[in-house]
Amino acid sequence: MKKLLILMVFVSLFAQESTHLVKIDDTLWDIADIYYQNSFLWPYIWRANLTEIDDPHWIYPDQMFVIPPHPEGEVTEYDYVPGYIVAPIPPDKKTAEVISVIEADKRIFSEEIIHRAGFILEEDIPLWGKVVGTEPSGEKLITSYKKVYIDRAEDISVGDILTIYRPGKTINHPETGEFLGKEIIVLGKAEITDIGNEGSRAKVIASYTIIKKGDYVLPYEPILAPENVELIPTEDEIEGYIVEVKDEGSLTQPHVFVYIDHGENTGIAVGDLFNVYQERKIDGKQMPDFDIAEIQVISVFQKASIGLLLNVRETGVVKRGEKIRLAMEAR
Repeated sequence: MKKLLILMVFVSLFAQESTHLVKIDDTLWDIADIYYQNSFLWPYIWRANLTEIDDPHWIYPDQMFVIPPHPEGEVTEYDYVPGYIVAPIPPDKKTAEVISVIEADKRIFSEEIIHRAGFILEEDIPLWGKVVGTEPSGEKLITSYKKVYIDRAEDISVGDILTIYRPGKTINHPETGEFLGKEIIVLGKAEITDIGNEGSRAKVIASYTIIKKGDYVLPYEPILAPENVELIPTEDEIEGYIVEVKDEGSLTQPHVFVYIDHGENTGIAVGDLFNVYQERKIDGKQMPDFDIAEIQVISVFQKASIGLLLNVRETGVVKRGEKIRLAMEAR
């Protein structure tokens, strides 16, 4: 879908605030993308509307939000969408106005999405460092552009990028109980800005969810994200199960990740497409299986993989234990 962008350049951080009327299906993630062209800045809208937003995971139609200026005074791009209320910026507050048309990026294999999906590992990650404080001190809910302290100063340089993570649950098979791995929840990224004798200071440059003191960090490893994936019908009969649906009702991110019980051990590859299906019986007679969704694999581990949930039918509810079948192979 093409978007009409009105590009407005602020003279300073103190440009007049805008307002936004929440529509059905809006998320803080989407609203941040509309006003900042950066979905990871959703915490700034949340913090500017604490009296309106009890929980950043849930927002509701007809709420009116204040949209603060970009936190670093950068160029701000507004999507003009009918029904959105955008307060005009006084002429003396802007220096340029440009109108252009762009096509939204629909790739699912971006480096950010793969990173945000997290990991499923068989062994614990060796302790490298953790968040031990904030600047200013006492911040309990850490988000983008916040400054944090980590308890590591060795083998680190200014400009290094870190992954911020939190150990999750143990992943077991829903039918057999087999151990499939340990979940690593990726919370965001930070960049080292200063190094002391026994610790370092960093700026959070992306927050996928709320970060807290005590969360862990490790060096960020660049992810090779394929841009083009060709799918061909599979000749392999690979069946399995959804072992976890990572949807906690969060409306701050647009993607639902699922874990499936196939990985490197069965030859699954990034890009493979699975159908999620339910068996149907009517009057005791076996009917054709009914497809309720699709899953495209974005990360592969030893015994499990992480996929992105696609095309969910209104009549189907995708949950742990749902059956899956390989439909298309990536080439």
